[in-house]
Amino acid sequence: MNAITKQSLLALLAEVKGATFATLVTKTDARLKKTGNPFGNVEKVSRVNVCLGFQYEAAVNRQRTREGSEADFEAAPRQWGERISPMLVTHNGKIYLETKVEKSLDHKYLDSNGQELSSEDVAPFLPTRKPSARQETEKEILVRDYSLDSILSLSFRGEEYVILP
Repeated sequence: MNAITKQSLLALLAEVKGATFATLVTKTDARLKKTGNPFGNVEKVSRVNVCLGFQYEAAVNRQRTREGSEADFEAAPRQWGERISPMLVTHNGKIYLETKVEKSLDHKYLDSNGQELSSEDVAPFLPTRKPSARQETEKEILVRDYSLDSILSLSFRGEEYVILP
């Protein structure tokens, strides 16, 4: 296991050429609904398999082909942020890593005191997720942007990197 800074993480990501699979551990705001929420601010710690350096339009068209549809999807421009590399986006002074989620491995919710909350208790307060209206696929291609500040560790190419705060 290697401990690296965010700057070293950026340098490592700059070396990635083409689509590369990785596992991320992230800590993000769970963005619970405010109304009736007894938990206050809750963080979600997730472990996910992702693809870095993928091409969104090509991924959707490959999925459409697998499902027997015409591969004529055209991606719309990003709704926020400015692309600074094939997988990095900057927005409001922060840098985000664009990923295609392959599989969610596990997650847990933590209250402001670091106590774990059950998924069942938190579920009624989670925001409703809407699937993509444009992909027209049975299996959605999930794209998630993670702030570099929210990435706790990254595993790829046989190495695990813990990101220093």
